[in-house]
Amino acid sequence: MRLSSKSLLALFGVGCICGLIGDHAHVASGTTRYLDVGGVPTIWGSPLFFPLTVGIATAAIGEIRVRLGPSRPGTLEEGLAGIASVMAIYLLTALLSDESTSTVTAFIACLAILVAVRFGDGRWSLALGAVAAVVGPIAEILQHHAGVFEYTSNVDGLADVAPWLVPLYFAFGVVASRLGGILESDA
Repeated sequence: MRLSSKSLLALFGVGCICGLIGDHAHVASGTTRYLDVGGVPTIWGSPLFFPLTVGIATAAIGEIRVRLGPSRPGTLEEGLAGIASVMAIYLLTALLSDESTSTVTAFIACLAILVAVRFGDGRWSLALGAVAAVVGPIAEILQHHAGVFEYTSNVDGLADVAPWLVPLYFAFGVVASRLGGILESDA
């Protein structure tokens, strides 16, 4: 089974908007500072490629989840609650950037587990969350080392990026997977 073009576009849009809001919070709080975006246009201090990348990742995870097999039925309200949960975690990372990184990382990990228990639909959403938890931070590490951006020095403890990225990306992957499952019936 595959997602419809309309569903893929919806996932892409959700990822773009949420990525832009979260990244803007990081830029505004000083958690993230862009260094060299090569003349790429920016929106709210974020280079255009950032929300587009999050949108593509959201649609890709949703599509992969659908291709892995049927998921449990869900509602759009459940999807909205999942989106709001990940956004809340993302925004917390900007608000808590001056706090102890180890404490914040543990707190974000606890919240990510709650998201996984509430919105996960079994092994596939957990697996996709785990993939996102690895691929997302690696992508950010590579961008940091390419001179695109940096995290503030008090939160850059994981190869020069924030350690709480791992549970944040995990929660994102679980919810993006669940959104694919919810939109599956629209295919």
